[in-house]
Amino acid sequence: MVSREKIEDYFYVGVFLIAMLFSLIAVYQLYFSIDRFIGIWFNYRYQPIYQALFSLSVLAISVYLIRERLIKRKE
Repeated sequence: MVSREKIEDYFYVGVFLIAMLFSLIAVYQLYFSIDRFIGIWFNYRYQPIYQALFSLSVLAISVYLIRERLIKRKE
């Protein structure tokens, strides 16, 4: 029989995974919404520059978070 603590642990892990899934969907939608915003508000000649800067900033934030959360856990 599974103990009460194990069931609670499984429940919290499940809630965490669902929250992470919703967060991933929200970030995905935010990324493409900002991309469309750049297309609407900036002159077509400058859109690639703003899109590149935006993508670079998203990449930098992602690398920072991966380095802080995943790599430091292994040490």
